[in-house]
Amino acid sequence: MIDTIKLLVPISDPSIIRRIEGSLERFRKEDLKTGKVHFEFHSANIKLGSYERNVSIKSTIVPSGLFVECSFPKYAKGNNVEMVYPHELPSIAESIYTELCAYINYLLIPVSLWQVYRLDICYNWTLATADDALHAIDFIKRVDYPRKKKHLWDTSVMHQGSAYVVKFYGKGAEFKKRGFKEIAEKDWERAHRLQEWANRVVRFEVGMKHRYLVGYFKRKKLYLSDISDDAIIQDILKHFLHKVFFYVTPTTTTMDEVRTILYSQFSAPKAFRLYQFYKGYYYDDEMKEMYLRGGMNRSTIYRYRKTLQKLGIGFVLPETTSSGGILEQLVIPSPSVRFTLNNSPDTMPV
Repeated sequence: MIDTIKLLVPISDPSIIRRIEGSLERFRKEDLKTGKVHFEFHSANIKLGSYERNVSIKSTIVPSGLFVECSFPKYAKGNNVEMVYPHELPSIAESIYTELCAYINYLLIPVSLWQVYRLDICYNWTLATADDALHAIDFIKRVDYPRKKKHLWDTSVMHQGSAYVVKFYGKGAEFKKRGFKEIAEKDWERAHRLQEWANRVVRFEVGMKHRYLVGYFKRKKLYLSDISDDAIIQDILKHFLHKVFFYVTPTTTTMDEVRTILYSQFSAPKAFRLYQFYKGYYYDDEMKEMYLRGGMNRSTIYRYRKTLQKLGIGFVLPETTSSGGILEQLVIPSPSVRFTLNNSPDTMPV
C-alpha cells in the first residue's frame, strides 16, 4: 500500500549542511548581467540497496536539512509492481538510513525523527485476465472526481488537485514502459512473471503533499511512525475511493426508467432539464465536454448530479468482466488484492 515517500531529515547547523553538500551536485541559476542568484541547491540521485534503486537527496534551507525521496517498493523489492505494507516502513527506512549515512560520511539523526513531506499510497486489484483489467480502466475513465481536473490517457486517468492527486491505471502498460527492461537484463524470468501479473493489475494510487497530510492527520509534523499502521493507510485509501465512486449508483438500467423516475418526482420542465442533462453528461462525450468547458455552470452540474444520485439514478454499468461485476471487485479491502509476486494463491487479503 506504500509507494514513494519524501522525507525531511532536519539539520539545524548550516555548516553540517554545507559539509554534506560537498558530496552532492550543485545546481545554480543566476542573472548573468546582475549576478543575482535565482536559485541554488545541491542534490544527487544515488543508487542504494541490493537492487541499486535510485534514492534522491537534496539540501534545503527552508526547512533546514535534507530531503530524501524514493520508492520504498523499488528499494526493498527492486520493482513497484509489488507493494510494501505500512508496518514494513520502519525496517526499510532503517536500511536506507544506514546506507545513506555511509554515502555522505555523516551520522544523521535517527530515522524515527525524519518528517514525512510527501506520501504516495496505492492498492493493487488483480483481475482474472488482462482484458478484464483494461475493461475496468475503460469504465473508471468515465467516472468523474468532484471538483478535480481530469486527465485521460489510453490506460490511465488522473484527477488532479492542488494538495493531492488520485490516479487509476493499468499497471501492465506502465511496467512495460518503465520497469521491465531494467529487471529483464538481470533476471528475465522474474521480469516476465512481473509483467504477466502487472497486465492483470488495476492500480489505485493517491499522492498527498505535505499540507494535505498535516491537515488530514491534524499534526504540524508527521513522522514515519504516524503512517506505519496498515489500518490507517487503508482507511485513507477507502476515503478517496468512496469519493471517486460517490455518484456511481448503477440502480437504473434503461432510459425509460430514468424518465419515469424524474417525471414522477418533479414538474415537467424540471424533469425535462434533468433528463436532458442525464443523457448529455453520461452518454454523450461531446455534450459533457461542452458542459465542463463552460456550457453549464459548475454549481449547476454539481446540483444536478446530486439530485440524480439521491434518486438512485446513475449511469448504466458496462458488461461485467469474466470475474464478475466491476464495482464488486474495486473495493477495499478486496479478496483480489495482491502485493507481492510470490504469494500463493494469487490473492492475498489485507
